[in-house]
Amino acid sequence: MTAQVVAVQGGIEAGSRPDAVVLSCLGGSQGDLGVVRTLGRRGVRVVLVSEGNGGPAGLSRYAVEHHRIARFSDDAEVMDVLASIAASHAGRRPPVLFPTADPDLEFVTRHHAELSPHFGLVNPPPSIVEPCLDKSRFHEFASAHGFPVPDTWCPSDVEEVRRIGRSARFPLILKPAFPPSWGREPLASLLQHKKALTLHTPDALVDAYRQVAAIDPKVVIQDCVPGRDDRLYSLHVYMDRRSQPLAWFTGRKLRTYPTYAGIGCFVESVVVPEIIDVGLAMLRRARYTGSALLQFKHDERDGRFKLLEINPRSSSWNQLAAACGVNLPYVAYADAIGLPAARPPVQREGVKYLYLENDFLAFLDYRRHGDLSTRQWIASLTGPKVFQLLAVDDLRPFLSDLAVKAGRAWRKAGRVLGGRWRSKSDSFSVAHHAPRAAPDRSGRES
Repeated sequence: MTAQVVAVQGGIEAGSRPDAVVLSCLGGSQGDLGVVRTLGRRGVRVVLVSEGNGGPAGLSRYAVEHHRIARFSDDAEVMDVLASIAASHAGRRPPVLFPTADPDLEFVTRHHAELSPHFGLVNPPPSIVEPCLDKSRFHEFASAHGFPVPDTWCPSDVEEVRRIGRSARFPLILKPAFPPSWGREPLASLLQHKKALTLHTPDALVDAYRQVAAIDPKVVIQDCVPGRDDRLYSLHVYMDRRSQPLAWFTGRKLRTYPTYAGIGCFVESVVVPEIIDVGLAMLRRARYTGSALLQFKHDERDGRFKLLEINPRSSSWNQLAAACGVNLPYVAYADAIGLPAARPPVQREGVKYLYLENDFLAFLDYRRHGDLSTRQWIASLTGPKVFQLLAVDDLRPFLSDLAVKAGRAWRKAGRVLGGRWRSKSDSFSVAHHAPRAAPDRSGRES
């Protein structure tokens, strides 16, 4: 929808509505593309601010303006870009800002006071974001507001870790306290690109702590809720400025990548009343405002859903909720610009989200561990789906990714075939050009 469109929606002319500014962190979650698409499809003009080329989100037809920066840790550069965008809205309603990964959310939180006069903010204030991002503080925050969280420890040295190992029940989870640390080398490789390590003995716990703490001493140890990845559930919600929910969606992770401690790559839309009731009540008690993603795992030991974390932003698979009738980014946008709240939408069940590349890699790992057969994997892919990259109304992200992968496969095949050709050529050369052995006195070759 262009600026010439003047259809009135909720008392605001569509052509005069402010832009949505989507922040896209390089190597962050896949949520940026989903936010760009779900807003663009509702006629919102989307401005993308990304590290580097913005990846698939930078290719979306719905990102009508694109600003590239070096990194979100360069506060001055990002603030200059955002200042220019805010200036373009002078005399109009301020644009609405959407962080989509932890590093850009951290930036918005650091500069909350400076940004709030010039942007509509859809994420909570620092008093809520900071303990959600810092897992060493999250347990205290969650416990204070009655969230059902697993037992958690924040050790300061090896001796404390040993004491935990003697008293706690195994397995235990060990992870960095600050989520962005997960994606940085050398910690990313040490954690095998997972969100956490699962440890089964006191000795393994101590060894893992020594290795991780040598890189990042701020770690969290947590009771490991047993069960496979298909026991992971999520509540997605937007809370208005009075801490009242305007819309919510629940999903079940069927597979994650990396497996057992990764991001959902195959997810199903399913209504779970228990986590809706518990989650919304907890958020109201905490006076939570803005976007929230609550991650739960069903604990078969006591039959309860345990809260693992709260992400104060959109999820990596937010396109599923929108495909099921719950467009949370647009609900947040509408609230930020003052449109009247509509009746909470009804969620459609049974639709699945698929990030095929990651899901195939996950399948290979699940099969290696005996958790999923080839037949089961193929059978699971039936039914209505929404894809991470493929969308008939927005093909460039998918086609570009396909071209990149085809190019890599072609080059790899060329290297393999070239190596075989050289090997055969060398063998031919040796066979036909090697000097013949001198005959012995009997006339035979030696």
